[in-house]
Amino acid sequence: MKKFIALLFAAALSWCVAAIAVAETNEQVVKENTIAKTAKQISSDEKMMPTPEVQLKRLTKGLKLTAEQQKLISPMLEDEYAKLKELRQADNLNLSPKQIGAKVEALRSETASKMQTVLTPEQKKNYDIVRKEIRANKKKRIKENRKGRIGIRAEPLAQ
Repeated sequence: MKKFIALLFAAALSWCVAAIAVAETNEQVVKENTIAKTAKQISSDEKMMPTPEVQLKRLTKGLKLTAEQQKLISPMLEDEYAKLKELRQADNLNLSPKQIGAKVEALRSETASKMQTVLTPEQKKNYDIVRKEIRANKKKRIKENRKGRIGIRAEPLAQ
């Protein structure tokens, strides 16, 4: 009789442990989905990326673009903006954030290489410096945002 009660107690205990594990897994999935939806909603907001007009204005001021250079660069920026907007509004739930980031980076690199054909050597040098600075600031912002989302641990989760 004692063996039966012990066996019954062990079965009940293992059932409770399994129920807790499943509940934690479901909570994690819900949390991940909520974070993904929030990130997608924020990223689809146009405030996240400057319009081509704003970008052109910044480039003109920073690189001292001529009117002819502005006319050539403007369609490049508009094309990039349209593609980025399409990418951000598309249903990319089957792509990981890293894959989406890679697509965005490839698109930006393509636009930058097109712009290089229009710039003078001095402007190219300044543009490269600015791009490196922007990337460094982006990494810093990502790390700070990650801290805000997941707490003190700012390193990416192992996958």
